[in-house]
Amino acid sequence: MMKVIIFIIMLNINIFILNKLVLMQMMTLMMMMISLIFMYSINFNENWMNLYSWLGMDLISYILVLLSIWIIMMMFIVSINIHNNKMFSIILLLLLLMLMLSFLSINYFMFYLYFEISLFPTFLLIMGWGYQPERINASMFMLLYTMFASLPMLIIIFNLFNYFNSLSYMIIMNNFIKYNYLSFIMYMYMILAFLVKLPMFLFHMWLPKAHVEAPVSGSMILAGIMLKLGGYGIYRSMMMMINYSKSFNYISMTISLIGMLVLSMVCLRQYDMKLLVAYSSVIHMGMMLLGMMSMNIWGKIGGYMMMVAHGLCSSALFVLVNLLYEQTKSRNLFINKGMIIFYPTLSMWWFLFCICNMSSPISLNLLSEIMIINILLNWSMNIIIILMISMYLSAMYSLYLFSYSQHGLFNNMMIKLKFNNINNYILLLLHWIPLNLIIMKIELFM
Repeated sequence: MMKVIIFIIMLNINIFILNKLVLMQMMTLMMMMISLIFMYSINFNENWMNLYSWLGMDLISYILVLLSIWIIMMMFIVSINIHNNKMFSIILLLLLLMLMLSFLSINYFMFYLYFEISLFPTFLLIMGWGYQPERINASMFMLLYTMFASLPMLIIIFNLFNYFNSLSYMIIMNNFIKYNYLSFIMYMYMILAFLVKLPMFLFHMWLPKAHVEAPVSGSMILAGIMLKLGGYGIYRSMMMMINYSKSFNYISMTISLIGMLVLSMVCLRQYDMKLLVAYSSVIHMGMMLLGMMSMNIWGKIGGYMMMVAHGLCSSALFVLVNLLYEQTKSRNLFINKGMIIFYPTLSMWWFLFCICNMSSPISLNLLSEIMIINILLNWSMNIIIILMISMYLSAMYSLYLFSYSQHGLFNNMMIKLKFNNINNYILLLLHWIPLNLIIMKIELFM
């Protein structure tokens, strides 16, 4: 684990040595190499591995770190022609380092620290490489919203340290049952930072803004990894306060359930493709939250699969939307119609990822949703109608996105569209392979 972290730090020196023209290609290859080294660096078991003083890893953090390296590698591929690529590469490597350290921390304060620092490179990505002037507003909104929500958690962390004289996950988990401190407020403050980061319905307004203004690489990292920090934090925090979670989890679950229904309807009337994919992210994260908060082993595994599946699927959809945006200079569904005429091959990728988004076999989304629904109906049969309508609507907006963008009468202004680059197809393949074939290596999650 340490060799991977040192390798990433040393890559920063490479950025200044390499020629600008080959920089992005070289960084992509290096990221592929790091992911291979990381894959072979652990023994697969359910215990903690690679323990250092405040760093450690179990299977859950391992999967999320691997996903981080993979998505950052694909961000280098998609940004081959980006301006000021040296600065861009430094920001991406800093972001990867912060994400890895936050997933690998076994000290609650260190996790909080790196969790907050990882916001800053994302802020720089949106501010520096976004498309419209509104990006300043959107990036500030994202930074302040998420920072403000996590400040109460810092007070709780200090309180925990005062009580236990340690912030190690293991020590707090073993002793938390004895801790009795303003129960509901304690629960709410400890989990609020992660609910905003997910984001849960009612705390989600920063996400569509940030997605719309971010460059494609910013959207990929936001959907692929930054939202997973919230899910990971909720899992770790809930393990520390099982008694409180047992009493109050139903509140978050009910809000998420209603949110899935409302946002699915919002998706059906979107004509901005990027907004539609951004809202579908919130719906998937709501589903993941339902699984996590069921306090059940199947729910936990289903939630984790949903995280990985959503990270790959959503990232790919943002890439596809960006490919059309680069050609037509618009994300509007009324302009991007009948694309099957111009890009028949790309139309196949649209179809593959749209059906993955609505949980088709054999994607990881399907397995995770089956597990989560199983647990939810075990939790309460009263929610079956809402759940059925939500699932139906989420299939509808995925098909709406595909059929409206690919079929229909095309716009005459589109006649002069350029052909696509082979890089784009490689990029989409790198999303699709793990999303659909990781189901063969399912013991990773168990």
